[in-house]
Amino acid sequence: MILSADTPMKEKATGRPPTSGQAPARSSRFKRSIGAFAFTLAGALLVASAITLNVLLSGLTETRTLVLRTGSILRDAAELHVDIRSAETGQRGYLLTGERRYLTPYERAIGQVWSTFQRLQQAVQDSGQVTRLAGLRPLIEAKLEELGRTVELRGRSFEEALAVVRTDVGQKLMEDIEAAIAEFERAEQEIMVSRTRELEQRAVWTTRVAAVSGVLALISAILGVIWIGRQRANARLLDAEQRFRQDLERKVEERTAQLSQANRELDAFAYTISHDLRAPLRAMHGYAGALVEDYGSILPEEGHRFTDRIVSAAERMEVLIEDILTYSRLAREEVSVRPVDLEATVEKVIANAEPIIREAKARVEVEPPLPDVMAHAPTLAQVMDNLLSNAIKFIPSGQTPHVSIRAEESDGRVRLWVEDNGIGIDPAHQERVFQPFQRLHGVESYPGTGIGLAIVRRSIERMGGRSGVISEPGQGSRFWIELRSVQREPTI
Repeated sequence: MILSADTPMKEKATGRPPTSGQAPARSSRFKRSIGAFAFTLAGALLVASAITLNVLLSGLTETRTLVLRTGSILRDAAELHVDIRSAETGQRGYLLTGERRYLTPYERAIGQVWSTFQRLQQAVQDSGQVTRLAGLRPLIEAKLEELGRTVELRGRSFEEALAVVRTDVGQKLMEDIEAAIAEFERAEQEIMVSRTRELEQRAVWTTRVAAVSGVLALISAILGVIWIGRQRANARLLDAEQRFRQDLERKVEERTAQLSQANRELDAFAYTISHDLRAPLRAMHGYAGALVEDYGSILPEEGHRFTDRIVSAAERMEVLIEDILTYSRLAREEVSVRPVDLEATVEKVIANAEPIIREAKARVEVEPPLPDVMAHAPTLAQVMDNLLSNAIKFIPSGQTPHVSIRAEESDGRVRLWVEDNGIGIDPAHQERVFQPFQRLHGVESYPGTGIGLAIVRRSIERMGGRSGVISEPGQGSRFWIELRSVQREPTI
C-alpha cells in the first residue's frame, strides 16, 4: 500500500506535467528574442533613419546653398545691368550739359562694373553660364571704352562727342549687353527653378524619413517651411528689385528728357541774344555814326547830343549782352580745374588792364608771393579782371584809385584779397552785389551792367571755391576769392 502510494507521486514529479511546462519557457524566450529583434530593428531603423536624414539634410543644405548662390548671381547680374545703365546715364548728362557733376555717377558706376563682374565670375559654376559670362565681357569692355571716348571728346568739343553718339555704336553695344544679360538671367533662372525643384524633392523625402523617427520629422518639416518661406521672400525681394530698377530707369529717362529740353531752350535763348539782339544794336550804332558823318555839319548841338546817347546806349547794351552770355555759359560749359600760376595770371590781367589803369591814374600793388591754385585759367583771369575793374571804377570823385592784391594760405586753400579805397558797400547789401543785375548806384554815377560780380561768384563756385567781401561805406572794400592750393593736391 505504501509503495503503491509513492508511485504516483514520482510519476507526478517526473512525468508529463514537467514536459508540458517547457513550452511557456520557450515562448518567453521567443518573445524576448522578438523584443530584442524589435528593439534592434527599431534601433537599426532609427540609426538608418538618422543616417538617411543626415544625408538628405546634407543634400538639402547643399542644394539650398546652390539656390541662394543662384539668387545672389541673379542679383549681381541685375546690379551689373544697373551699373552699366548708370554709367551711360552719367555720360549722357555730361554730354548734354558739359557739367562735371554728371561724371560723379558715371565714374562711380565705372568703378562698380568690374567689381560686380568679378563677383559673378567667382560665383558662377555652370559651364554654360561661364561661357555666357565670357561672351559678355568684351561687350562691356567695348561699351565702357565707347563711354570713356565720348566723355574725353566732350571735354574738347561737343560736336565731336555728338558725332560719335550719332553712329549708334554705343546704342548697339548697349542692346547687345542687355540681350546677353537677359539670356544669362534666363538661364540662371532655369537653373534656379531646377535646383528649387530638386530642393523641394529632397525636402519631401526628408519629411518622409523624418516621420519614421518622430521628432526628427517635425524638425525637418519646420526647416522645410523656413526654407520655403525664405525662398518666397527672396523671390518677392527680387521682384521688388526688378520693379524698382525699372521705375528708376524710367525716372532717369524722364529727367534726362527734361534736362535735354531745358538745355535746348537755353541754347535757343543764348542764340537769340547773341544774334537777334546784336543785329539791331549794330544797326543803331552804324546809322548813328553815318548820321554824324554825313549830316554832322547841319546837325544842331542837341542832335549831336542825341546821337552820342544813341551810340552810348548801344555800346552799353552790347556790353550787357556779352556779360549775359558769359554768365549763361558758366552754367553750361565745362570748367576743368588744374594747377594755375596765380602770380602770372594776376600780372597778365594787370598788363591787359594797363589802359584803364593809366586813364584812372590808379596805383595797383601786388604783394608776393601768390601761391599756385587749382583753377580754370581763362575763368580765373576773367574773375581777376572783373575784380580789378570794380576796384578802379567805384572810387569817389577826385580820389586816386589805390588797389592792393595779396594772398594768404591756410588748410590747403588760398584766399586772394583785392582791396581798394573806394566808396565801400553797406553790410546789408554785401550779398546782393553778387546777384545778377543788382546795382547799388545808377549808370550815370558808375557805369556797368550789374553782372560783373555775379560772374565772379558763379565762376569761383564752378571751380570749387568761395567768394565774398568785407566793407563799410566810405572805407573801401576788401573782396576775396578762395580756391584750393596746389600743394595739398594729391600727386599721381
